[in-house]
Amino acid sequence: MHVILSAKSVYPFHPVGGVQKYVYYFAKHLAAQGVDLEIVAPLDNGKPKTECYDGLKYRFLSPSIYRYLEYPVGWMGVHMFSRSLNQYLQTAKFDLLHSFDLTGYRYVRNERRRPVIAHIFTDNYLSNPISMKNPLSLLHLTGSKFERIKETKVKISPFADKATKMKYWAQYLFKIKPMYQCLKRSEAIFYEADIFQEDVNSLYRLTPQKSAVIPVGVDIPFIQKSIAVEHVSREEMGFSQKDIILITVNRLAADKGVDKIVLALERIVRDMPQVKLIIVGSGYQEKEISDLIDKKSLNGHVLHLKDIPEDSLYQYYDIADIYVSAFSYPGSSISTLEAMACALPVITTAQPWLVRGGGNGVFLESNRPERIADAVLRMIRGNRLKEQGNVSRNIVEEFSWDRIARKAVKQYEEVLRRYGQNG
Repeated sequence: MHVILSAKSVYPFHPVGGVQKYVYYFAKHLAAQGVDLEIVAPLDNGKPKTECYDGLKYRFLSPSIYRYLEYPVGWMGVHMFSRSLNQYLQTAKFDLLHSFDLTGYRYVRNERRRPVIAHIFTDNYLSNPISMKNPLSLLHLTGSKFERIKETKVKISPFADKATKMKYWAQYLFKIKPMYQCLKRSEAIFYEADIFQEDVNSLYRLTPQKSAVIPVGVDIPFIQKSIAVEHVSREEMGFSQKDIILITVNRLAADKGVDKIVLALERIVRDMPQVKLIIVGSGYQEKEISDLIDKKSLNGHVLHLKDIPEDSLYQYYDIADIYVSAFSYPGSSISTLEAMACALPVITTAQPWLVRGGGNGVFLESNRPERIADAVLRMIRGNRLKEQGNVSRNIVEEFSWDRIARKAVKQYEEVLRRYGQNG
């Protein structure tokens, strides 16, 4: 079968994030299962082109939108790309379109088309809480006040009352309504976890029969190989063997809660000055977090790294003791799985399905700094970090990309079978 994967940004051509890595690793393991595929995404720069990377074929179409995907108006760029994708697919030969986010929105509306799978993550169906009642609020669509638009998300149903639609008319017209049409028309819907499958099906009044969970995965053999080939010592990074090292790997964006981890660290070092923090990532919140570290006099406790190559990333997990994820709302985190593959216990506000009865860490309902600090201190004092890390390592086997790719192929075959019967 020939499958086209469409996404709004992809690794390694666009700035690296969880979704970008998801598409790459997912495609790589689909190809290993014998799926003939092509990845179609917006331009990184220049003119439309075709490139190959690591045995995968990438097709880039206009426009280039990655520079403003971080902004609330980013979904407007996705709509523009969706039009280009629709035009490209009119003459392309393929069996199935697997579209991430709203990229397949224009194509799925065609009467004559191939089957479509819509694949959505948490932030694809949640919206920024920007009320459009005040005309000045339109300025926030440009990201002028990131802290207001990224801290929390709101759920807006396509069946919401008139007052809600008026309050959030921009989100409704350009995100929620198109998302509903895309999900309703698609032959199947993929979600990252059961809790989101139930949430979206309820919010959008969708039948569960055509939905499936295809979770975020991790390439365990690649991680093990990377650690074996390239290893850094604590001493090389300025740490001692007595230090207890926390690590978080994320975009520096308000909804990722890295600033909350820094504020938690301020509390932690009062009791345990040997605790240090490695932050890996970049983003629009970088200066804010740097200023916060200075203000709290934590420069001696924090190491910030960015632009780390993929095959060098895992050595930093390897020297750490605890992984911390402090998202402001639930959602999958490929870096949490990477940490678990490196045998780290986890403290997370975002992935309750990864913490099994406290055996490998702590799930927090809130990313308040005091809650994070308390969880870190309790975990350290429990003196079971190695044991909990081993439990993480066992759990993460369920999320190997090989297993996920095999499940996806079965779903592809089922969609094509149903489409053939109905077509």
